[in-house]
Formats: sequence, structure tokens, C-alpha cells
Amino acid sequence: MDVIVGQELLGTETEADLSEWLVEDGSEVTAGQAIAELETSKVQVEVLSPASGTLTYVAAEGDVLEPEAIIARVG
Repeated sequence: MDVIVGQELLGTETEADLSEWLVEDGSEVTAGQAIAELETSKVQVEVLSPASGTLTYVAAEGDVLEPEAIIARVG
């Protein structure tokens, strides 16, 4: 399952920086677990895993993300 930066996370912002991964690549995660932090010009928000499984990074810390960008996969 893709982990997507939805507009609901960004609010009115048009992009965000992936400031930090909270879980290592290849780790097991559970649905609802905080896995990353995004930073916009206004706020810092946590990204939650949409499902349980193994986390695989697609984006790297420091990447600038547009709305609907895929940052990881859980499977």
C-alpha cells in the first residue's frame, strides 16, 4: 500500500519537506503508527502508516514533496 502525502496533511500549503523518517527503512510498522515528519512553511506534521507491514522508503529526508506524492510503501 502506498503512503501518500494527502492534501489533508498539507492544508493550504502546496508542498512540504520530508524532514525526518521516524522508522528505519525495512522495519515492521503497524497501522496508525507515526512513520515520518513533514514540514511546511507553517507547521510540522506526522505521517501515519495506512496499514501494517514492512516499510520501504520511496522518498528521502530533505525531499520536497507535492500533494499526493508517494513517500513510501507498506507491504
